[in-house]
Amino acid sequence: MAVSTNSYFNNGIVGVPQVGADCNPYEAHVTPRFALGTKMERADGNIYRYSHFGDDVNRGVLVATDASESSLVDTDGALIAPASTYQMPDEPSGVYPGAIGSRYIVMTLSATADQYAGGYFVTTDDTGEGYTFRIISNTAKNDPATGKIRLKLDKPLAVAIDTSTDCAIQGCHYANLEIATTTDLVLAGVTCRTMDVSSASYGWVQTKGIVGILDDGGCTVGTMSTLSDGTPGAVQDQDAFTEPVIGFCCIAGDSTGHSVYKINLE
Repeated sequence: MAVSTNSYFNNGIVGVPQVGADCNPYEAHVTPRFALGTKMERADGNIYRYSHFGDDVNRGVLVATDASESSLVDTDGALIAPASTYQMPDEPSGVYPGAIGSRYIVMTLSATADQYAGGYFVTTDDTGEGYTFRIISNTAKNDPATGKIRLKLDKPLAVAIDTSTDCAIQGCHYANLEIATTTDLVLAGVTCRTMDVSSASYGWVQTKGIVGILDDGGCTVGTMSTLSDGTPGAVQDQDAFTEPVIGFCCIAGDSTGHSVYKINLE
């Protein structure tokens, strides 16, 4: 498990981040210096996002959230209907997890503490479907009851959920990053430096602008570029509409080296 309990998140409304002179996209940190997802935009249009890495990765490769650890596929029958058993002390009496106005949800699921923090809880079908909430935190398995966990959401529920409600969880876009593959393909960005998580697991990914990325097989200038379906973290010319698009090639390099791309993963 590569989830870090040191990571922190922010739901503040972005204005002009006061981080300019303190941002160096080539640095790595042992403990987080900014909330994950903090945005740095240079005058040339390049954009960088502060991230947590769950595994060692090389510089100049595409990375994505580890879906197996940070996300939950569409799931039926896991949510618990509102019940007095789970009343939270910071909510009004009679407002139970899962009820309208509650910021909590109880579900049957195995998890470690804050495994889903910073991610997104989505009601996908049946009662209360169609809502998306940011996850502030989650308890570990067997809290508040055997086999169950509790999610804390960023905003109160607008519609009550019950046992019929289907749900999914998308992991935080900038947490637990590993090299992108055909199974971990919700792309966060391009690594700015080599990350050795045994010494420092926080750093920056580039999400927009001009950048060098590992080239799989020789890219064509001006051609739409996508995540490679053959080499993890690399880029190839688009050959199918099911591959995540990252931008287009500006300067072709060696097929085993890096080419130059203009990307937009914002």
